Amino acid sequence: MHQVCIRRLLLKLVCFLLLTFLLQAPLFLNIAKANSSNPREIETASTNQLRLVVKASPRSAYQTEELFNNKKIVRELKKNNLRSPYEEPVPPDTALSFEENGHNYHFGVTAKGEVINLSQKIIVDLPTYVREVLVEHVRALRAKHYGEILPWEQASEALPKYSKFTITDLESGLSFEGQRRAGSSHADVQPLTKQDSATLKTIYDGAWSWDRKAVLVKLNGRTLAGSMHGMPHGGDGIPGNDFNGHFCIHFLGSVTHGSRSADPAHQVMVYKAAGLLTEYISKLNPWQLIDVWISGANQGDLQLLQVTTGQEQAVHMRTMRRLSKFPELDTSKLLQLDAAVDVSATPEGSNSTRTRRVLFHLARVSSDTRWYIRSAIIQ
Repeated sequence: MHQVCIRRLLLKLVCFLLLTFLLQAPLFLNIAKANSSNPREIETASTNQLRLVVKASPRSAYQTEELFNNKKIVRELKKNNLRSPYEEPVPPDTALSFEENGHNYHFGVTAKGEVINLSQKIIVDLPTYVREVLVEHVRALRAKHYGEILPWEQASEALPKYSKFTITDLESGLSFEGQRRAGSSHADVQPLTKQDSATLKTIYDGAWSWDRKAVLVKLNGRTLAGSMHGMPHGGDGIPGNDFNGHFCIHFLGSVTHGSRSADPAHQVMVYKAAGLLTEYISKLNPWQLIDVWISGANQGDLQLLQVTTGQEQAVHMRTMRRLSKFPELDTSKLLQLDAAVDVSATPEGSNSTRTRRVLFHLARVSSDTRWYIRSAIIQ
């Protein structure tokens, strides 16, 4: 009798264990699949996925990005075959990155498809087909990020009087609505509403300013490259928009009402909004380059100072304006130039503006290469 009871208990135990196994077998199988196949799938996706990001400057909050897979590009980038030094004064506006096994790879990419090892400032040697693929992706992404550069006459036709459009600051990414109210030499614009005026003021850190900023002007499916300041002036206000007057937006070749000449600070920002800042700077003569440097010093724009000098630097001035007229000197055959330029300047922490002299030394390697400001000494 005792043995019969033991057999029954053993039989029940076996049945219980068998039932438990059958019920939990799918879970065990799923766990096994997750531990065996999914990591390989995730690793493959992570390894082959490349991320492109376009920003007008390293400090820009506004960016445009794209994700795409290409295992051939990843394989070539991992080789890190270095070719020659990258000699441009600023890094490319397009960054390329990917992740593999917890390690992040970061590069810069030029519009020509050249990949730059940013830590060493050296161009990576890549096969032609890789550069061709990258050129296609980079050009398409930069076209989305930047604006179309149009001469003022064409821009004026695209933005007729009383037209309404969206204005986006290329650095902060903040956008607001505006309306062209007047302007024959450039666009006189007003924010549409109180909120639009508040956004414009936020772009200028809460204080109205004459500083020039690169902007995108969007209307009827087009995006135009422009430059604005943020100072209300003149008349013709839109009732109730909290903006007493208008502000100005300039385009390629537009001029100011007073001087009837193109404003260098506005023009450099137009090229920046079109994604052509480095190309534009590389074609300037010494006098034009000095004007861009003064604009950078006046606005505390580190990118303009770097692109004119080839070095990271800061000029501790609240304001700076050129007073001197440039001499009529042919510099086409020169390799070095020294120039003394009088400016009105207000140092940081001061409200006193006085005349200062800046001694510039400019140089270039040959007559077919670009100029750099090698030193600027404020007396």
